[in-house]
Amino acid sequence: MLTVLHGNSELLRRETLASLTNREDPSGFATTRFPPGTPLASIAAAARTPAFFAERRLIVAEGLLLDTLRVNTLDQELLDLLRTLPESCHLITIEPLLPQEVIQRLTTHLGASVQFIRCIVPSGKEMVRWVRERARSYGVEIEPDAAEEFVLALAPTALQDRHAEINSDRSETNSVDLTRINTELAKLAVAVYPATVIRVADVRTFVSPDEPPLEWALIDAVQRGQSDVIVRELERALDTGNPPELLLGQLAGYFEGLVAALTQPDLSPDVVAAVTGVAARRIAQLRRQRSQRTIEQAREALAMLRTIDAGFKRGLVPDMEAALVAALLSFGQQARPSPGSPKR
Repeated sequence: MLTVLHGNSELLRRETLASLTNREDPSGFATTRFPPGTPLASIAAAARTPAFFAERRLIVAEGLLLDTLRVNTLDQELLDLLRTLPESCHLITIEPLLPQEVIQRLTTHLGASVQFIRCIVPSGKEMVRWVRERARSYGVEIEPDAAEEFVLALAPTALQDRHAEINSDRSETNSVDLTRINTELAKLAVAVYPATVIRVADVRTFVSPDEPPLEWALIDAVQRGQSDVIVRELERALDTGNPPELLLGQLAGYFEGLVAALTQPDLSPDVVAAVTGVAARRIAQLRRQRSQRTIEQAREALAMLRTIDAGFKRGLVPDMEAALVAALLSFGQQARPSPGSPKR
């Protein structure tokens, strides 16, 4: 039996894995764990070794399918191992979000002996629902408006509805830190005690939005067409440990919101939100910033970022950092006023 836990949420992958292992091997004596990069032969040997303390051996391998994500091919040696897993072994592999092609090929080769569990960061209304359900696990209720205010304070792009994008080849890396949202929610539940209901006023009192993240400095430089500042801020972001994939996702989320904000500016944010899936409060916030970028430029920037993301996942973009620099400099060039244009 093969179970594939895949998705962009480390928190959900970790919790799902804990649920599976606690159910099948609560003592942990029959569980063997392998880190990324473990030779396939070592995993195969463990899978074929009978369990001494349980009827079934549990093997947890991180990144077993990772190489298939870049070229969308399946190694024959890996397929042979997966096909010949003994019934006494349950192999669980933990992966990033898998392309649909890889899922289909594994299903074709393994049939009913493989199951896939998606561990995806929720978005839009699903994120609000997730926050409300998670609050109940901490012994409190959080009102719908308060849940939206809470998410907006910590991760504005999480209120954008991205389900269609996640299911497509164009999906950008989701930059929302679900672990942090979970931690802050637990702290908020403690802060309101002995009350058992979290309201908007509580969120505004106890939840402080972060300082402007690094990508906003990047965006400001892009908006002003300052090439030297763009390069400097990107290097600063990377030096502080932010991977290029994370920055790309954050920037894509910004431009996705900007496209919505620039769409029919005479319409109310609520109407645009209903069509685009971007939160009305987010649209109103971006409209107040009065971006000088046109909607066509915002769409072009978003398309370029999605192209980089898709190319990186397929192995067509070997250096995401270089691609991101080139894209940002291109955006900045677009934002520069032409000679002789009036100043604002």
